[in-house]
Amino acid sequence: MNTRSPSPTAASRDRILDAALDEFYTAGFHGATMRTIGNRAGCSAANVYNHFENKSDLLVEILRTASDEQFTATRNAIRRAGKDPAEQWRAAVVAHALYTAQRPRECLVANTELRYLGEIDRKRVVGSRDAQEQQFVDIAERAVEQGLFHVDRVHQAVTAVLLMCAGIPVWFRPDGPRTATQVADDYGQYALNLVGYRTPLNPLTRA
Repeated sequence: MNTRSPSPTAASRDRILDAALDEFYTAGFHGATMRTIGNRAGCSAANVYNHFENKSDLLVEILRTASDEQFTATRNAIRRAGKDPAEQWRAAVVAHALYTAQRPRECLVANTELRYLGEIDRKRVVGSRDAQEQQFVDIAERAVEQGLFHVDRVHQAVTAVLLMCAGIPVWFRPDGPRTATQVADDYGQYALNLVGYRTPLNPLTRA
């Protein structure tokens, strides 16, 4: 097993990214400066510039990493759910919601600060977002074809579910009455209700 610690350069870069995330979360993209980010990271602004060209580079790195991680968590949950589209849908929403509850800084910054990026930088981020949305669309369309979901506008339904999950960091607190896992499970059920899921009748009990 590899027990080596991260290199000083990698550790410094990680500290800067975490400091930038905190600064974007509390002060917003426009309120943050390379100096205040460096102060949070325990280094100079010059050291921040050694790793990142500007604030946009920091924001892109933070948002792209978070989007990739959330996409991977959702994809893995879908694969573990088996072949049933309804189970895949529930698992995808649970995984998506759980990541949002556990990583509120990243998700709130992604939803509020992405608009400040230029066109080229936005394109570097939105690819994973689009891929994430398409996973939900593909599942819902299969479920509609199989008569499991009863919803006329799949894309609109997917948007509603993703926006519902995006709101979790606004109110969720780790010390609240429901754990992140419980909240994610709740949202999985809400998402099934939203698309009009109907459990298939057992042929032996069908009238």
